[in-house]
Amino acid sequence: MEKTPAAFVSYDVESFTKSTPPEIPVYRYRPSNTASLYCVTFYILAPISQVERALETIPKTDWFSGANRYFVIYTGVQMNITDMERIPSFLKAYNTLFVSANDLHTTAGTDINSWPLHLFSTCPFCRSGEPEIILGNRWSPKRGLMRETELFPDLFRNCNGHVFRGVTLSFPPFMHYTEGNATHRIVLKDCLDRNIMRVISRYYNFSFDLYEPADGQWGYQLDNGSFTGVLGVVQRYEADFSMDISITAEREEVIDFTIGFHSEPLSFVTSKPQPLPQWLALVRPYKEYVWICFIATVAAAGPVYWFLHRLAGSSLSLFKSSFQMFASLFNQSLQWPQKSSVRIFSLFWILFSLLATVSYVCNLTAFLTVPALSPTVDNLEDLSHSSFVWGINDYGAADYQLFKTSKAPLYQRIFRGLTFCPSLVECVQRTLDRRFAFISWRTYLRDVIAMNFTDKNGYTPVYLSRESFWPGDIGYAMQKGSPFRQGFNKILRRLIEGGLMDMWVTDLIQKHTLETQRAEKAKAAAKGESDGEVDSVLKLTLYHLQGVFFIYGVGLFLSAFALFLELIAHGTSKIN
Repeated sequence: MEKTPAAFVSYDVESFTKSTPPEIPVYRYRPSNTASLYCVTFYILAPISQVERALETIPKTDWFSGANRYFVIYTGVQMNITDMERIPSFLKAYNTLFVSANDLHTTAGTDINSWPLHLFSTCPFCRSGEPEIILGNRWSPKRGLMRETELFPDLFRNCNGHVFRGVTLSFPPFMHYTEGNATHRIVLKDCLDRNIMRVISRYYNFSFDLYEPADGQWGYQLDNGSFTGVLGVVQRYEADFSMDISITAEREEVIDFTIGFHSEPLSFVTSKPQPLPQWLALVRPYKEYVWICFIATVAAAGPVYWFLHRLAGSSLSLFKSSFQMFASLFNQSLQWPQKSSVRIFSLFWILFSLLATVSYVCNLTAFLTVPALSPTVDNLEDLSHSSFVWGINDYGAADYQLFKTSKAPLYQRIFRGLTFCPSLVECVQRTLDRRFAFISWRTYLRDVIAMNFTDKNGYTPVYLSRESFWPGDIGYAMQKGSPFRQGFNKILRRLIEGGLMDMWVTDLIQKHTLETQRAEKAKAAAKGESDGEVDSVLKLTLYHLQGVFFIYGVGLFLSAFALFLELIAHGTSKIN
């Protein structure tokens, strides 16, 4: 706990509950180490009506953001437990001490006159998980406190089976369920949230019911500052907390969040690159500019060879010189001249031919056995300039808010071309049916591929881009001023430090992959299909060698065309 300068500021309760707190430096104070815990106590001296409004308003403000807030209440009237429990804001109050000058509920044998002040507090989960007002202690100016007890005990250490209400949407592997909606409780399947909440609920002895928001959205900010979807339900205090949701600056203005327990970036999926036409395998070993240089070199070799022969006094024709240079590329046996200048040129030409043909043949073998794939996109910049159509789930989530509000030119281009698709599986399926890129959270995409787009051998036709963008933390959204956020944070930190979060996510995705493979194998077995084991020795088929037959076909065509021209020429000579 970091020590802070003592400060006491008085203000008018009535004006505070109606307007923003005045600009006084102490209200903006925070310890230098923002990670440390610090406390603020509000002493409220006012009638019950104003105390009610203060208890409803102050916890929802941004005063002393991140501080543990405590309240000491004195109304100036005699209070008893029965009357206090009729006031809803009193029962909902946390970390609150009510001071009364008298107590009508006393125990036998106690001299109430010797204890003029009686200290009541709210125990939110004492009565079988329901709130009640309890007499915590007594005080006198001579003897002090009657018992050595905490004035503000940790009321969240045991919730006595209290049932909290949460709100969420399906987000595997974080949140996974098949039953439940806005009116019927969600039935969880194995997922990260179930593992986390199982630990937290057992530690603090509570249970919880989860529901979907009525509008089926994660939530984005409207022009009036309110949120839709999951966030709106928490903002309106209709749920105690939400399950995992992205933490953003706009959301933190109206909602409290736990610490982020998982860093989740955005990414996108497309269909896997398709094999290029195999007949082009004959030209793929060299790049285009290499082919240009190679053809130019071969074309120039004949004239150079002919020119050197002429200088040496030989009468070799230009056509025969070019033919010999071309034939040497295919290791044809030739009779080389005796002149030194021509022999030196021939020696280096043979060396050039050997290196060129060996490198070509080695690469050709690879391209024949492993077909080349069409180019794909791996980052958002390339996607924005490609022929792909891109889209997101129409759930009003943080990804939509990012593209809508960002001033970055790249994100603005993405937003202008943004389309929407109805469901996760349909969005991914769309990438296989057309040139479509689906943008979503990376782990979310990995899991949907594992559950819906993996075959019995573990192959998937869906391609997940290598690069990600806009990494953000995922946490639980809490009501503004929620007193049990610190309790959640305590357990979440332990799970993170123990490495359980990453382990759970990895295990869940692997589990879903294996389950999908087993299901696909069962379907194949029901149809009488074999497991389709791959032969360890690759056998070349007509598909691999189609380029060879294409070249042979071109040769036959050119030969037939040459024969046709010869016949025409021979017929013309006879006529003449």
